Amino acid sequence: MKISARIINSLLRTFFRLFFRIDRSELDKVPHQGPLLMMVNHTSNLEGPMLYAFLQPRKLHAMAKQELWDHKFMAYLMNLWASIPVDRQNMGRATMDACFKVLDEKHILAIAPEGTRSHDGKLQEGKGGIAFIAHKKDVPMIPVAVVGFTEFKKNIKHLRRTVITVRVGEVFEIVQKGGRIDADTRQALADEIMLRLASLMPPSLRGHYEGKPITFTLTKEA
Repeated sequence: MKISARIINSLLRTFFRLFFRIDRSELDKVPHQGPLLMMVNHTSNLEGPMLYAFLQPRKLHAMAKQELWDHKFMAYLMNLWASIPVDRQNMGRATMDACFKVLDEKHILAIAPEGTRSHDGKLQEGKGGIAFIAHKKDVPMIPVAVVGFTEFKKNIKHLRRTVITVRVGEVFEIVQKGGRIDADTRQALADEIMLRLASLMPPSLRGHYEGKPITFTLTKEA
């Protein structure tokens, strides 16, 4: 790892320890080797940096909106972390190839299946793109629920540390492998992936998936 990356990572960990109370014990469930698709709920721009900093030395690459590269400092961080820029309106072949490369190199690819940030902390409907990647590469997946970042702005004004809850689910995989999947099947698979994420969250934050039965037919635990 470059010296600049080590310095940034050290500063990141210091930042999170100063302003947050994070029980990171659940992160021990993340496999220490092999390719992995990590599904994370998205309520803040801090989930990715937190996971990046505390999952070291595992190499993690996150998909991030390409607008972040419009700012020099953010572009520097995105490139330092080898993040993958995404056009949320039109996910092109170059983006997919970059995602596949991460998995081929047996690293972690972190994705927010909702596609955009939830401002109230509740889950939104998952997008079919995550299902396409999961089906195409046939690699293990793991859901990670992060709760608490929505309280950060309020707490910092009162000089209070924010409590962050991290829950990690079981590693799972797709039941039916190979062949093509149509749009309806992609969405059904995306919804099942989101239900695994929802099962880790309080019912009040399950949003689009609140009240839906948490059953799995398209995926199974690995």
